[in-house]
Amino acid sequence: MLHDQAHDHTAPTDLGSAFRWAVGRNTAYVIVEAAAGVLTGSLALLADAAHNLSDVAAC
Repeated sequence: MLHDQAHDHTAPTDLGSAFRWAVGRNTAYVIVEAAAGVLTGSLALLADAAHNLSDVAAC
C-alpha cells in the first residue's frame, strides 16, 4: 500500500483569535497559580506554574 498523499507542513500565517484568547487565558492562569504558590508557600503550585509557562512559551 503506497502512501502518496501530499502534506503541507507550512505554518499558518494567522493563528486566529481563538488561539490568541487561549494563550492569554493560559498566561493569566500561570500568573494566578504562581501568585497562589508564593502566598501559600506551595512548591507544587510553583512547579506547575513553571511547567505551564513553558507550555505557553512554546506557542
